[in-house]
Amino acid sequence: MANGGKPMQTKNKILIAAVSIIVIVGVALGVYFGVRNNKDSSNHESNNSIGGIPSSSAVPTPTAAPPPPPAQNGTMINGTLFPYYNGLTGQVPATVGIPGMVYTNCVTPNTFSISFDDGPSNYTNELLDLLDKENLKVTFFVNGDNTGCIYEPDVQKVLKRAFRAGHQIASHTWSHPMLTTLSVDAITTEMTRLEKALMDILGVIPRYMRPPFGDGTFGGVGNANDQKVQSTLKNLGYVITTWDIATKDADVDDNLQQHKLSDTELQAVVQKEITSVVESNPKGATHMELMHDTYMRTVRLTAPWSINYIKNLGYKIVPVATCLGDADPRNWYKNIGPPAASTPTTCPPK
Repeated sequence: MANGGKPMQTKNKILIAAVSIIVIVGVALGVYFGVRNNKDSSNHESNNSIGGIPSSSAVPTPTAAPPPPPAQNGTMINGTLFPYYNGLTGQVPATVGIPGMVYTNCVTPNTFSISFDDGPSNYTNELLDLLDKENLKVTFFVNGDNTGCIYEPDVQKVLKRAFRAGHQIASHTWSHPMLTTLSVDAITTEMTRLEKALMDILGVIPRYMRPPFGDGTFGGVGNANDQKVQSTLKNLGYVITTWDIATKDADVDDNLQQHKLSDTELQAVVQKEITSVVESNPKGATHMELMHDTYMRTVRLTAPWSINYIKNLGYKIVPVATCLGDADPRNWYKNIGPPAASTPTTCPPK
């Protein structure tokens, strides 16, 4: 038995060795052809690409979907964006201000309106910085061609800034004339020329206006309650707003040498004008205060002091229309539409 087992063991060893050789050869061949195939595939891909970028026949690599556009800040109305005011949708509330009516005080309890006439000017941007800091909205009664031409690029820019910040833009006529001295046609032209400019630049036509000097509304200047002026403005759809507090900044402005006052003297005059009216009325009585953004010391001295004084009395400072009950900015304007694609950069000769 022992001698018969040796040949069997030898055959087994040979068989095992043969199988091992076959396995090794198979693995080697697999590795070789696998590398070759990968190389051929790489060469094929490079031959179908330009500058390392796969050709259009290559399967594109999936990319992440672009982020959604940011929510629009404001409300688009008839082609004009009201950037500061979101959610101006649905039916427009009934207007409160009555065309042709002259308003001297606010009617909404606990409100105090601040307004600025005759601009925009070189100081309006600085005033807007202050109002932004205080988070306040006011009314700008603007002219078309008074201290500067409304079509000048810098003036258009500051006017758009005021509108986009949520301030009310109202009419102060085209050239700041005494309306009682004009014919009905001339008054109409004063108003419609500014209407066209504001529609071109902003896409709005105001419903609210203030006669220069209060002419046609107050006694002592022109004719009080002038029917020609008031009926013409009524027919044009304008709510007439004046004031019960005039700061007299125009009378003592530092540009008028005959009224030259020091800063301390100016502030004493202005503060007395404001406090005397407020203190002579019942507590909480509403007021409309007039200033001018055309004067440096109004912007740098009068406006900051006035804002602080009014806030400390507990009033809410609002635009003129809001204090009269028209809080929805859509009611501040009698026409809203897309602004002009391009506008002039100068005013026509006077």
